[in-house]
Amino acid sequence: MNIKRYTAATFPEAMEQIKSELGRDALILSQRTLRKKRLFSKPLVEIVAAYETAPETASSANPLPQLRTIKHGAYQQPEKKPRPPVKRDAELSVSADRALEVLDKLTSGAFLEPEAKQEAKPTLPLTYSRPVPNPAPPPKEDDGFTPLVVPAERVITKQETPTPTLSALENKLDALSSSFSTLAGSIRQSHDPRTYSPEVEALLMSLLENETHEEFAHKLAREVSEIVKKQQADPNEVMEQLLRQYIGQAEPIRLKRFKRTVVLLVGSTGVGKTTTLAKLSAIYSINHHAKVGVITTDTYRIAAVEQLKTYTQILEIPLSVVYAPEEITDALREHEDKDIVFVDTAGKSPSDRTHEEEIKNLIRHSDCDEVHLVLSATTSFTGLLNILNAYSFLSDYKLILTKLDETPTWGALLNARFLSDRPISYTAIGQNVPDDIEVADVRKIVARLMTRDP
Repeated sequence: MNIKRYTAATFPEAMEQIKSELGRDALILSQRTLRKKRLFSKPLVEIVAAYETAPETASSANPLPQLRTIKHGAYQQPEKKPRPPVKRDAELSVSADRALEVLDKLTSGAFLEPEAKQEAKPTLPLTYSRPVPNPAPPPKEDDGFTPLVVPAERVITKQETPTPTLSALENKLDALSSSFSTLAGSIRQSHDPRTYSPEVEALLMSLLENETHEEFAHKLAREVSEIVKKQQADPNEVMEQLLRQYIGQAEPIRLKRFKRTVVLLVGSTGVGKTTTLAKLSAIYSINHHAKVGVITTDTYRIAAVEQLKTYTQILEIPLSVVYAPEEITDALREHEDKDIVFVDTAGKSPSDRTHEEEIKNLIRHSDCDEVHLVLSATTSFTGLLNILNAYSFLSDYKLILTKLDETPTWGALLNARFLSDRPISYTAIGQNVPDDIEVADVRKIVARLMTRDP
């Protein structure tokens, strides 16, 4: 890593020089105001920036690891079965020979009971041989082509009246086919939504239109159908109670008496961790009259520290910047008199293994009381599965769902609960600080999930 100093008349001019020469990924190490050299001269600003000389490509630096299994019985997608290999001509000929052998055994009564076999054996005058394709029509005489002659022993002769052995075999085959048809029909009906009552089917469609995963939606619909059938209850009331039960009670941050509370926010890039931290800091500072401190470890993005510094200056909250997980111990000493300290972390791709070690070290060195995983409500089911797999190393955490104003469907909240089995603490709707965040309202979430065409 190389270090370079920049001097300019103002801080924005120095930042523009860094962005144009080193790019947006440069790391700001320090900044200061230089003393005036002359009496009437303007002070200068000096910024020290660091940059990598030979950055590795994304494909070589961050290889995609295999997904780990989510704790608490997470959902796993079924593996696709490979297609059977195409048989070659030699294998097809062997299969044809085998088919003829089975056919000979069937006609000879080898698969029947001993009594039927003894009766059928003397009354079977059929002779079977290998079938051949129909011969082509003879060509014209002027073509000079010799017509193909089919041997007489290749022709299949069959008795007009079926024998008792074949009749018994046909009856058994018909009975077996009927049994398979009945079994397949029952299997289809067990997964067919049309087997639900109209009221339950309407509730099922509400969940599916909110982009609830199909497996979870059918699980709820089956439970509602069973309860309604046994207790003659209202399907809407049953579905509402089941959704409340599965979503659970909201678990926001709880301040401790006579002890500082350290809260760590983690999550992938672009989910709104920094904005969420600013909202929570403002709520506990203004509404709860608590002494709040903020620590950021997100020094990878060049504008991340400045964004958080703007929020903390407006709220008059002290901010500390940490460049390594080991430094958070010293940063926490600066906030010993605080009631609550929020720690902002850098957002990384779920496939980045180094990010897992950084979070583990931050949790160990900070001895934090709560960890909140920030998720975006606009994330697809597969995206949620990948993110929760990536953070499955966390032993205890809560969920914060953001960007609910950017999607008309709220199925991601239910999908995240089913996949992680962790409580939801807050939901965020909008970018306004601190208004657009609230403790998760279970009634509002359930009402939204049970509404069609949201």
